Amino acid sequence: MGVRNELVPSDSSSKPGPEPKTDLLQLASEHPSKRRFGCSHGVWCLLVFFCLALGWGVAAERADQHLQRAAELLATGALEAAEKEARLALNAPAARPAAYSVLGGIRIQQNRIKEGRRFLEKALELNPHLLGARLNLGHVYVLESKPERAREMYRLALQTDPDNFNARMSLAQLEADTGNFAASVETAKPVAALLRNSPEGLHLLATGYLGLGQREMARALLTDWRRQPSVPVELAVSFAQLLLSHDLKQEAAEVLAKARTDAPPSFEVAAGFGDAYLRLGDLKEAAANYARAIDLNSSCTACYVQLGRIAEREGDTEKALAYLIRAKRLEPDNPEVLFVFGRVCLRRNLFRDAIPALEKAFQSKPDDDRYAFVLASAYGMKLRFKESLELFGRLVKKKPEDPVLNYSLGSVLCTEGRDYAEAEKYLRKSISLQPEQLSAYYYLAVAVLKTGREDEAAAIFRELLQRYPDHIPSLEQLGMILVKNRKYDEARQILDKVLRLDPTSLRGHYQMSMLLGRLGQKEEAEKHRQMAQRLEDEEKRKRKTELYLLTPH
Repeated sequence: MGVRNELVPSDSSSKPGPEPKTDLLQLASEHPSKRRFGCSHGVWCLLVFFCLALGWGVAAERADQHLQRAAELLATGALEAAEKEARLALNAPAARPAAYSVLGGIRIQQNRIKEGRRFLEKALELNPHLLGARLNLGHVYVLESKPERAREMYRLALQTDPDNFNARMSLAQLEADTGNFAASVETAKPVAALLRNSPEGLHLLATGYLGLGQREMARALLTDWRRQPSVPVELAVSFAQLLLSHDLKQEAAEVLAKARTDAPPSFEVAAGFGDAYLRLGDLKEAAANYARAIDLNSSCTACYVQLGRIAEREGDTEKALAYLIRAKRLEPDNPEVLFVFGRVCLRRNLFRDAIPALEKAFQSKPDDDRYAFVLASAYGMKLRFKESLELFGRLVKKKPEDPVLNYSLGSVLCTEGRDYAEAEKYLRKSISLQPEQLSAYYYLAVAVLKTGREDEAAAIFRELLQRYPDHIPSLEQLGMILVKNRKYDEARQILDKVLRLDPTSLRGHYQMSMLLGRLGQKEEAEKHRQMAQRLEDEEKRKRKTELYLLTPH
C-alpha cells in the first residue's frame, strides 16, 4: 500500500516561473483595437498606447487577485467559488496558464480526472514552467495507471527545481509503488532527513529499504516513528502491515500499540487494527477489534467473515458458522462470503449447504483456484467423481508441479476405482515433489494393492506405519492383506490395535470377524460381524439423512 501525497498547491501567480519578455508597445501593437482603427497620427498613437498600457496593468492586477482568491478558496474546499475566481482570471492572457492549473486542481479534487488532466495539459502548453501543474499532472497519470508518463512529469519537475521536496517525494513514491526500490531510495536520498520528520516519509523510506532487503535500515526508522506526535491511524496500520510482510513482527506490534494509544475510537480504526493483528497472528486481539468494529457498524460483512475465519482456525466451526450466517444474510451473493461459509459447512459435513454455496462462489469467480479446489474436494467427498476429477484435472493442468493438486487428483482417481494406474502416476509425482507426506503414501499403497501387487502394497503400508504407527487406515489395509495371506498372528496384533484405537472401525470389525472365523472362533467372529453390520447400516442412514443448516429458501 503506497502512501500518496496530496495535490501540490496550484500555480496561482500570474507569472509563475520564467516568463517571455514582452514590452507594452508590442502588446499595444497586437491589441485588436489597434488593428481595427489604425493610427495615422503620432499623437493619437501615443494616447492609445498609454490607455492600453493602463488597461493591461489593471487587468493583470485583477487577474492576480482572482488567482490568489481562487487558491485560498481551493485550500478551504470551496471548489465552486474557487472555480468562479479562476475563470475570471482567464480573461487576462498572462494569467491563463495559472488559471488553467487551478481549474485542473479543482477538477482533480472533484474526482473529474479526465477534465483535470485536460486543464493541466492546457496550462503546461501555455507555460511549460508551471511546477504545480506538472506535479499535479503526474498525480493524475498515477491515478490513470500511467506510471511512465507520471515518471516523466516528476523528472521534468526536478529538472526545473532539483531541490523541490514534493517532486522528489512523488517520484520516490512512484518508484516504490512500481517495485523500483533502488531508484526510490536513490531519489529520496537528498531529502531523507526531511522524510524522517513525517510518518509519510518514514513509510516511503521503509518501503524502499525493505524492498532492497535492508531490514536494519528499516528497523532504525522506528526511532523516528516513536517521535511522531500524531500519526493517522490508516497510515500506522499500513506501516505495521509493511513491517509484517517482511517478518518484523515485534516492530509491527510496537507501531500498532502506539497507534492504539493515539487513535480515537472509530469503526475504521477498529477494522484496521483487526486486519493488522490478524496478519500478526494475534487472533485474540484481531477478534476483539473486529467485534469492536461490529459494535460501531453492525453491517460490516468483512468483519463477520474475518471473525468466522478466526473461529475456523481455532477449530470452533460452530462459532464460525454463527458469524458466517450473519455475513451471508448481509450479502447473500458475495463470493468470498459464500466460499468461506461453504468451506466451514464442508468441515461439518453439511453438504447440502456447502455445495450450493461453493458452486455459486465458483460461478462468480471461475478463475479463483481456491474456489475450484474446495468445490472439487466437496464433490469428491460426496462421491460426485466426474465433477471432482474435471476440476482437479483443470487445476493440475494449470499447476502441474503442485504436490497438493497431484495428490488430490490421484486420491480421487483411486477412490473412484476406475483407473488405478493413472492414480498411481499422480500420487508418485506428488510424493516426488513433496516426500514428507502421509495420505499420498496411503493412497499409493491402495492403488498398488488394487492392481494386484500385494507384497509391494504391504511394504508401502509397513514403511508408512514406521513413521505414523497409529495411522488407522493403513493398519486396516495391512490387516486385510495379512488375513488374506493367512498370516494370522500378525494380523491379530494389527486388528487388535485398530479396534483399540477406534472401536467403531467398520473395516476393523469386519476383518476381525473373517480372521476369527478362520481360526474357528465362531461366536466371537459373529459378534464382530454383527458390529460391522450395525456400523455399515448407521453409515448408510447418515448418508440419507443429511440436514440443512439453513432453510433451502
